[in-house]
Amino acid sequence: MQNRSHGDVNLISKGSSLKLCMVAEGQADCYPRFAPTMEWDTAAGQAICEHAGFEVIDWRTKENMLYNREELLNHWFLVK
Repeated sequence: MQNRSHGDVNLISKGSSLKLCMVAEGQADCYPRFAPTMEWDTAAGQAICEHAGFEVIDWRTKENMLYNREELLNHWFLVK
C-alpha cells in the first residue's frame, strides 16, 4: 500500500504477540492496534519490546500499558 507521507506501507497478518516481537527485532517500525486484545495477548510481547527499548502506549491514557486491571480487555495501543 502506498502512503503519501511515508511511502510504501506493508500490512502484516499475524498474532499480536508476534507483531510486538517484530517491532522489538527491528523488522517493523511500529504496531498500532485498533481491534480488541486481552492482557494475555500482549503482556509477554510488551516485556520483550520494553527490554529492547520500545514502548507500548495505551491509546486512552497515553502512557505505558498497565496490567492486572479490573477490565482485562486492552484499550487500543501503539508499539513504537
